[in-house]
Amino acid sequence: MHVPDRSTVVTDDGAQLAVYTSGNDAAGTTAILAHGYMMSADVWRMQVRNLTARGFRVIRYDQRFHGNSIGGTDPTTVDRLAADLAHIITETSPSGPLVLAGHSLGGMAITALAASQPQLMTQRRPRVALISTSCSKVIFRPGNRPADWVKATRRAMYAYPTCWLPSASDRVRRHLPNNHFWALSPRSDRDPTTPPPCRQAIHHTHTAPIAELWASMRAFDTTGALEALSTLGDYVEIVTGELDDMIPLPKTRELARELPRARMHTPVPGARHRLPTDQRGHTTVTEMLARMCEATLSPNAPATAGIAGGSLTR
Repeated sequence: MHVPDRSTVVTDDGAQLAVYTSGNDAAGTTAILAHGYMMSADVWRMQVRNLTARGFRVIRYDQRFHGNSIGGTDPTTVDRLAADLAHIITETSPSGPLVLAGHSLGGMAITALAASQPQLMTQRRPRVALISTSCSKVIFRPGNRPADWVKATRRAMYAYPTCWLPSASDRVRRHLPNNHFWALSPRSDRDPTTPPPCRQAIHHTHTAPIAELWASMRAFDTTGALEALSTLGDYVEIVTGELDDMIPLPKTRELARELPRARMHTPVPGARHRLPTDQRGHTTVTEMLARMCEATLSPNAPATAGIAGGSLTR
């Protein structure tokens, strides 16, 4: 198994972001991959293997307070994650062709970065993959069916206590089995050279910053502020899973309306939210990113219309 080169990017507020670099440093194109909420950089493992085999350089990182990364002094918000992404780009890939891919919260960080630092988009002109993500606040209820109301109720049952009683949540988490997703355990049992599995992404993170980030996602909104991203035209591609009930299809369509020149792909049939590792969706994400990386080598060549698992739609 390939072991990535591990490094640390320190942000302006003192956060220490764990960065994992795979592939040839002399490669012409770098892909920077941003993961979602309560996940880790490990969610991109299938894409890393494919892209490095094709000769591209891949940068993954754990978002602050996730995986092997440590938070800073600023509040944990989507805008702060956007600023973190700017640090990652500047420190790891200050020049050369660039592909940015964000899944879920990672995609929200990309849109927030485009809204807050539009010059970065216009100067670097990256190809951008927005995967299972949104340009506005996340919602509890994915639809209006009875099953959707049940899901919303279940989510609220753990979200509200977590947000309002983080210290009490920490006490409960310390008594959970170590293999439980919500377990809170000391930072001593982790291999720091590779990102932990997503099921361990917040094992060493107290509840307060996770709750703070959730509150930010609930208030997040970049609608009307994505002009710089829109100017990239079909350099931006949007894809989601047909059965995504975390960022449901209407949210993806809202994003597509904000970026009318972007390439909106048909939702991957049968795929759910975690598209990079989804049984039906991971091939779609892998081939899309590979094609985007290859397109940077011949920027004037027309893009291929189809990708594995879905074609272009509107």
